[in-house]
Amino acid sequence: MPINLKVARFISMFSFLIIFGLQENGIPTIALLLIYFYQFLHDLFSSVRFGIFWEGVSIIPVFFVLILFLISRNYKVLLGCFVVLLVYQVYVTGLMNNYHRINIAFLLPLTLFLIASVYVITIVKKQKPDIKMS
Repeated sequence: MPINLKVARFISMFSFLIIFGLQENGIPTIALLLIYFYQFLHDLFSSVRFGIFWEGVSIIPVFFVLILFLISRNYKVLLGCFVVLLVYQVYVTGLMNNYHRINIAFLLPLTLFLIASVYVITIVKKQKPDIKMS
């Protein structure tokens, strides 16, 4: 794997994790995911049963998709991971309801994530063309 591909993957994942939310108290995605996970584990293992914070389960597939994006060498898998992460980012940041709050703290990492991810996908596609079976 070329060094620029590793750097692009790292930039893509880092920029994904630092995208700020657009809610009133928008925090970076990594902090939100860790808070979700902590709250889920706390609700699961605490002695007081008010209910379980099920959004915390969402961190497990997101981290699997991030790891898959880092290790995959198939551009179709990378494209699928990119779409899943982008859809998740739209959900987590509250983009659909708070689009009027878009600022540079949201736009810069999102743009960096988009550019780096598309770059990774195109580089991997150029390295290994599809083999068609006849």
